[in-house]
Amino acid sequence: MNRRTSGGLLKFLGLLAAGIVIFISVFSFVGFGRIISSIGQLYLPYYLIVIAIIVINTFIWSYRWGLFIRLEHKGISSFEIFKSTVVGIAINNLTPVLKMGGEAARVYLLKIRHGIKGREGLATTTSDLTMEFIVDFMLVIVSVIFLLVFLSPPFWLYGILIGFLIVSSLIVFSIFGIYTGQRIISSIIEWFCNRTDRLDSEVTLVKYETFQETFRETMKNREVFASAMSLTVLRKVLSVLKYYILFAALGHSIGPVAIVIAMGVGYMLMVIPSTPGSLGIFEGGMVSIFVILGVPAGTAAAAVFLDRLIWFWGTTSAGGLLGTYYGLSLIGSEVIESYKNAEVE
Repeated sequence: MNRRTSGGLLKFLGLLAAGIVIFISVFSFVGFGRIISSIGQLYLPYYLIVIAIIVINTFIWSYRWGLFIRLEHKGISSFEIFKSTVVGIAINNLTPVLKMGGEAARVYLLKIRHGIKGREGLATTTSDLTMEFIVDFMLVIVSVIFLLVFLSPPFWLYGILIGFLIVSSLIVFSIFGIYTGQRIISSIIEWFCNRTDRLDSEVTLVKYETFQETFRETMKNREVFASAMSLTVLRKVLSVLKYYILFAALGHSIGPVAIVIAMGVGYMLMVIPSTPGSLGIFEGGMVSIFVILGVPAGTAAAAVFLDRLIWFWGTTSAGGLLGTYYGLSLIGSEVIESYKNAEVE
């Protein structure tokens, strides 16, 4: 293991340890007795429906990504794309900074398993994430409006909102710059390459321009764009339904407005760089906002735990095992070291 990989591994382990400590602290603060008591009242058939919704939601995500892939490569099966999506989600859960390691993994899997050039694969994942970001951003805006109308937001929530707006502004700037061909993006890439011995600025810029053109053409396909946006909205509707059924399984009734508010806070927490998969941070924020919305602390903590049990721990385990089977190194140096062979041709 070289020094760079070792440093990435140590950073990951440090952040993971911090996330676990926060995770335990959150549930300890609520009280394990109250949480266990709430879980003891769980109506299992409803929880099985929640698990089914999470699986369906993941498949919809993979199907949406497949829309962009099949614009040029029609022979890839939906199941293959689904498996790659699960691996990507798992690695995103293990990536502390912006949760983007999984996108490198998805591009890599397209290359080694289906022969799709890295620049084309990157265009498909970028298009896919753009759909998700647009709808998530709108949901956050609606969530904040609901929050201001129906509640008096706590001070800490403004800090999260500011962090989200800063990161979102950078994402919007990047997407807009890539789509419109702004010279500033090329200048940033050139500046970065000139300070990195391992990258040739001229070659990298040629690859970027090819990727940019592929991304632009992909996003201009109105039929695919409309289908992808519809699928993204469907994913959010299913997420609202998931929380509604989950709380019903715990014997608590919660309205859609409260769920939308909580989901908006959750998305803000996930965007801000922190621990792997926002472990601990996400749980603390979601439990807090549900309590503010009137949910009993034990029930709120139980719902968040049961949701994350499948979405974070379950998906990370399944995707991690599958990724290991494919020969991917899941942690260390932001998982980029594993994808050197996926360099764009």
